[in-house]
Amino acid sequence: MRDRIFGYLEGEQVNGSLKVRRDTGRHEAWTETILPADAETEKPEVGTNKRPLFLVGAFMLLMLALLAGRLFYLQIVSGGRNLQAANGNRTREQVVRAPRGMIYDRNNQVLATNQANYDVVVVPQLLPADKAARRKEYQQVATLTGASAGAIESKIEKCATETDQSLCLEEPNSKLAVGNVKREQALLVDQFSDTLSGFSLDVNPIRKYNDNGLLAVFLGYTGRVNADEVAADATYGSTDLIGKLGLEKEYESELRGTNGAIQTEVDATGKPLRVLNNIDPQAGNSIVLSIDMGLQTKMAEVIQKQMGISGAHRAAGVALNPQTGEILAAVSLPSYDNNLFSGGISSADYAKLNNDSAGQPLFNKVISGAFPTGSIIKPFGASAALQEKIINTTTTVVDAGQLVVTNQYDSSIKYVYKGWEHSGLGVMNVYTAIAQSSDIFFYVIAGGFTNFTHYLGVDKLTRYYSLFGLGQKTGVDLPSETAGRVPTPAWKQKTYGQPWTTGDTYNIAVGQGDILASPLQMAAAISAVANGGKVYVPHFLLKVLDANGKTVSTVQPKVAREGFVSPENLAIVREGMREAVASSYGTACCKIQRDIPVQVAAKTGSAETDPEHGVAANSWFESFSPYNNPQIVTVILLEKVGEGAEFAAPATRELLNWYYNEGAGKNIQ
Repeated sequence: MRDRIFGYLEGEQVNGSLKVRRDTGRHEAWTETILPADAETEKPEVGTNKRPLFLVGAFMLLMLALLAGRLFYLQIVSGGRNLQAANGNRTREQVVRAPRGMIYDRNNQVLATNQANYDVVVVPQLLPADKAARRKEYQQVATLTGASAGAIESKIEKCATETDQSLCLEEPNSKLAVGNVKREQALLVDQFSDTLSGFSLDVNPIRKYNDNGLLAVFLGYTGRVNADEVAADATYGSTDLIGKLGLEKEYESELRGTNGAIQTEVDATGKPLRVLNNIDPQAGNSIVLSIDMGLQTKMAEVIQKQMGISGAHRAAGVALNPQTGEILAAVSLPSYDNNLFSGGISSADYAKLNNDSAGQPLFNKVISGAFPTGSIIKPFGASAALQEKIINTTTTVVDAGQLVVTNQYDSSIKYVYKGWEHSGLGVMNVYTAIAQSSDIFFYVIAGGFTNFTHYLGVDKLTRYYSLFGLGQKTGVDLPSETAGRVPTPAWKQKTYGQPWTTGDTYNIAVGQGDILASPLQMAAAISAVANGGKVYVPHFLLKVLDANGKTVSTVQPKVAREGFVSPENLAIVREGMREAVASSYGTACCKIQRDIPVQVAAKTGSAETDPEHGVAANSWFESFSPYNNPQIVTVILLEKVGEGAEFAAPATRELLNWYYNEGAGKNIQ
């Protein structure tokens, strides 16, 4: 047994003990029994197949590269968004809207202020990932606000899911649009805010205009920013309001404030835990306009009265301080209520305004309208002729009622140019020609006739028109101003492919033909006659105030051009305009001065629009007063109603009567 256990030991008994002896030979025999027969034969080495190792290594490298790329994308490329998304799961930020600056008239009457508006907004990243859950929220918001769940879903689902801005929801066809909800609806949304993961309530101040619509096209309005506006200025959020038109747009950088924010930590259910940060909003600056709201209201009243008498559908008026260029009043009629826009105008209301082709309420007739001027342009031609020494105070022209011009190429062809008084006005000098508005006088000094061979000509005449500011923008601080038009031979050749004629010069000398100007251009130009030769840049802004009412900046008068006509020659023109009011033969005689305690100078104008089809002329009237120290210039236009003396002049008389007896001019002597 022992032999079997130890295998290869042999032993013998010596003195009672077992003496062990190793038999090396039998040990070797054991190894031979377990080795194959050729174990002692030398075997050649075979190379290891490494391809599986390369494949495994390549696979691992690829996985590491993909992992590294993904980490780079998540941490570097999308790091900011992912961090924001992560923070969004634990924080909520509520925008605190900054109040927009106020707008005042020159007497500190509030023209535009702010009132609370409630917006329901959504952050798409915070909505449930499951579409059914999102739809449940859409339906809940729709129920709370009275809007369309389908419209809400359509708007949000179109938005990129990675957007990091709140999107205001609005349903254009709903009377109570989400994004402009009533206070009661806003309270409901706020009450259920814990169950609405992506929705919240913003209080967004909107404009409240107090001008009774009399300054609508000048003040403009505010509205929700669009995608282009956000792209142009990343500091705007997608639910912010921005100046869309008029002075609101022109002075957006001043009026706009800086929003604040309240950042709150929330738990997994969205319940607020604590306020992390509170940034106070900064109110925008306020602006003070040169507008005198009392004068503005009266101007609108007297023009509307004459519109009713004459049947005019459209009219405009403007008043300037000729010593500074300050716009004291500006009326474009008919007007509209700009509060319709600040609250989000309905498609029906907008269509009604936009489709009113008769009145064109959305069109700013004072600065954007270009009209034939009629005879109110004559003071500028007289100024040019005096300055160029074409005429002096003793120069006379016989107004026989018409000029007959023979065609230079065919003597059998005659052209007849008539004056407004077909029987003639008699012998005219520069004073009486302005006072009686002699067309014949201005035909001759501008384009010549028979023995009157020393005349202005089209080049000099149009150059002076341009110096007075016609055919170019005045530079007023409002967008969308027209340049009007001063036609030239080059313009006619390019436009019509026809050469300039003497008749063209005659026409533009009396404000007919292709010459066009806005009421504001005419007011700025006649102001230069009134003040002795300075063309001021007209402006609405007087000064800017900070949130505490402290003056930040004040607008200084800016002269565009001066010195192109001497004060002495302009004094002659002013005297002619004074005679138009004071002399018995003046076109604005007698009634205009009644009850006005200061001397007034003026010029009437009747601009033909389409006489061949029986369309009445535009009725113009321009004035300045007091005559010896002009403080106010007025220009009034009623479209397609007839003579300037018939409708525009009575409106001016009533306006100046109020201004000097009850308004700001009552202390002016």
